[in-house]
Amino acid sequence: MEEKKIKEGYKQLAKIVGEQYVSMDKEDIVPYCRDEVSQAYRTYMADLVVAPGTVEEIQEILRLCNKIKMPVYPYAFGVNISSTALPRVGGLMLLVRRLDKILEINEETHTATIEPGVTWSKLFFEARKKNLEPLGLGGGPHSGSLVGNFCLGGGNTGGIDINEEVACQVVLPNGEVMWTGSAGMKGHEKLNPWCRVGYGMNLTGIFHGALGTYGVVTKVIRRLYPLRNIEERIQIGFDTFEDCLNGIKDLVDLGISKQVYGVDRYQAAMIGADSEIIHDPVEYEKYENSFPEFLIVDKISCYNEKQQTVYKELIEETVSKHGGKLVSFTGKTQEALMELWNGSSSVAIRYIRHNPHMMTFAMLPPSMLPGLREQTRKIMEDLDYELTTFSNKRIEYPRVWISPWERNESYLYEQEIEFVPEDPESLKKFLKFQDRYYMEAAKYGSAQINAGFLKRLEPLMWPGYMKIVRGIKQVLDPNNIMAPKQMLKDI
Repeated sequence: MEEKKIKEGYKQLAKIVGEQYVSMDKEDIVPYCRDEVSQAYRTYMADLVVAPGTVEEIQEILRLCNKIKMPVYPYAFGVNISSTALPRVGGLMLLVRRLDKILEINEETHTATIEPGVTWSKLFFEARKKNLEPLGLGGGPHSGSLVGNFCLGGGNTGGIDINEEVACQVVLPNGEVMWTGSAGMKGHEKLNPWCRVGYGMNLTGIFHGALGTYGVVTKVIRRLYPLRNIEERIQIGFDTFEDCLNGIKDLVDLGISKQVYGVDRYQAAMIGADSEIIHDPVEYEKYENSFPEFLIVDKISCYNEKQQTVYKELIEETVSKHGGKLVSFTGKTQEALMELWNGSSSVAIRYIRHNPHMMTFAMLPPSMLPGLREQTRKIMEDLDYELTTFSNKRIEYPRVWISPWERNESYLYEQEIEFVPEDPESLKKFLKFQDRYYMEAAKYGSAQINAGFLKRLEPLMWPGYMKIVRGIKQVLDPNNIMAPKQMLKDI
């Protein structure tokens, strides 16, 4: 951008939010222009960064940016490892983290109305006061990260969270405020915002995956779940990938689980290990081998011990058909696993113990996942792509996370693909892998939850689909100020 426009933008932004909340200094901007995967790509730099504290300030900022044609990249908490919150054409990074209020915990509708800056710990703490809880799967320390992952720029770590949203408040590119769902009728944001689909279309879905290209999400009404007297997480080990998938499938079919998800041996070990042991390859290999090939957790919620006993018997009987066995661990290992199953932000730190990596996602029925896994292995083999653990052991498949997304229709399958930013050869292989994986996975049948890859896969989409995607952008943002080239190559 022209220096004159940047300086004028700075002056006007300072009037809106105060000088302490706006900067054009590089050292203030850089932290919001990066993620792990962006280290493998061209570096992008914004010209300004601003941190509004109210919806009204966001409205004023967008009106200003529309007037002076300044690009805007909404940014929640940066939990994006798919290069999808980068200021590709410069402009303004708009941080929403100062919006950090829990506006309501509704006991009747089992919902929380929150702003993007609310932390998971704060949401859990306040919800528990009313005997409720969110089902959070990762996303870093802030609930806004998951809002950000799908609406404000960011990759995806939260999986199921996208289905927990009932309605949202959005500031459109022209500064206008709107609500979705039943709150789409004026006044119903206070009277009855709890119907997910209001008056025909589910407009909430438009802002999922939009990466900030359609507006700035400033409030979310998300589901909560009742806490009962007994909340237990049952850990189960399986010997093979197929047994693990069949076990999860049958557990979902039982209809008694609050959550079911799991990891492979290498993911479990990496998350569970003490920081000291990761520097001792021999001891670490022993530690790795203490885990089953695949480890899942089944969370149950019971009113009393009688119900708990019946549930556990049903679960054990179900998984035993696939060679599954109930397992337990002790000490710090069990503590670390509980942090994983609870979605603690400390797990995010363990996730990045290895080199920077990309979570390569796929969304498929469970029966198709073994085929995709083999396809991934073949790509790695063709590229001589080496992945190792702290035991210096080369592993045949990437570390994984498996989670039912829509009952048994579609599972979130996450594979960790690492690279070394300082090694040009490593970067080269990573980029080759990424290009090939997403194209082949799409042709195999994989759906996606990351709009950051839409620009790559647009040629595979139905023309009508893309006409709607592009049409919404052109109607809502005719000046194309919102996250230019974030979701599509040309707009």
